[in-house]
Amino acid sequence: MARLNPMLEGKSVSAVQNSLLVDIGNTALKYALVRHSSDDLNVRKLEGDIEWLQNIGPWQQMLVANVGNSARLEALTALCQTLKRPIKIIHTESEHFGIRCGYEQFEYLGVDRWLAVLAARAITEKAVAVIDVGTAATCDIVVENRHLGGWIMPGFKLMRESLTRNTAKVFADEHYPNHLAFGEKTSDCVNYGCLAALQGMVLKAEQDLQRLSPDYQIILGGGGQYVLNDLQGEHYLRFDNLVLLGLKRFV
Repeated sequence: MARLNPMLEGKSVSAVQNSLLVDIGNTALKYALVRHSSDDLNVRKLEGDIEWLQNIGPWQQMLVANVGNSARLEALTALCQTLKRPIKIIHTESEHFGIRCGYEQFEYLGVDRWLAVLAARAITEKAVAVIDVGTAATCDIVVENRHLGGWIMPGFKLMRESLTRNTAKVFADEHYPNHLAFGEKTSDCVNYGCLAALQGMVLKAEQDLQRLSPDYQIILGGGGQYVLNDLQGEHYLRFDNLVLLGLKRFV
């Protein structure tokens, strides 16, 4: 007799619900509708009002990750109350799925980073550096089932804006390079310098990870990961929507 997916054991098939996964990020709200934890993610950005989510298809529960937009979270909560459907807001925990958070005060680790860690451990059992490049760029190291901590730095756009706003006679254009070179004019020097800083974080993480384990992976995620196209190799994996992949583990 075929064995049930372990994620579904203890539930009747009729009890399995469609879940709406929602990632409230710093700049966008993304969502995906799934039924099983094995479902592929069809991720979309919300372009209209929160109320539009009630029309995207049948869903019975909502799972939410929020990094700080309280107004949107309140609107989602109100929508679920109106529709009489449960909403579960995921928070960082000291341990989940057997993975221990590296922060002593675990509640201060952003839930986006925590969910990216949970997603990474579902992707690979190797020692891993989880790199997420968005408004901020973050790095988190996981060895076995221990999150060892990580780094936070400005993302490409934030880094460039900070530099041009706080220095005289330094300017940049809107170009986003995906290949590192030496600039021959100020705008290129700024763009390549920001890219070099991001690449440097990843390469330093790889260097440190090699000392912890000879068998490792680097997972690159986030909407800004395309600027790191120079970084290739057998140890590099690329995944979009790590936060939503982490949320899916709770389905």
